[in-house]
Amino acid sequence: MWRLLFSGAAGMLCEPPVDYGDLLDGMEATQLMALMVMVQERLKDLGVGVERLAEPVELYIDKEFNIRMGVADGQILQLRPLVKTLFILFLRHPEGILLKHRDDYRTELEEIYSTINPNTFMEDVKARVARLVDLEDNSFSEKASVLNARLKELLPDEIAGDYQIRGHNGSPRKIRLNPLLVHWE
Repeated sequence: MWRLLFSGAAGMLCEPPVDYGDLLDGMEATQLMALMVMVQERLKDLGVGVERLAEPVELYIDKEFNIRMGVADGQILQLRPLVKTLFILFLRHPEGILLKHRDDYRTELEEIYSTINPNTFMEDVKARVARLVDLEDNSFSEKASVLNARLKELLPDEIAGDYQIRGHNGSPRKIRLNPLLVHWE
């Protein structure tokens, strides 16, 4: 994609004579972030010190809980309904959630899930959310693991952790993304 050419005679790095504007305009936010990380790694290999290039991008979430990264009209982040429900819940609660108190969020989870999956019968919504908040059931951990793995797939390692649900036993689990980067439409 981008190639930095070493000009042996001049002893300098230079770009090939190509306009990258059109190429970059056609890329999604996740592709651009991956490209920045690759460029940063290449510069490090060349001995050039650089600051963190990949920074978390904004999330745009509409009333139906469609999540777009980078730009308001960008590509929708594809997640399974319960996984997306969990992601939305944690984005709504940047202070974090103690796992042993997750049943306190049952009504909110039902509301989110019903909006994401509007054709689901209310009995099914309640049953799926009940498993999610049940301390004896592993559903919550499974959905959080799926979410974290999906985000790691989509985002550069350098920033994936900013979007993942993280925390230690006994302390609140949270998404450490700056809440100012989350736009609720």
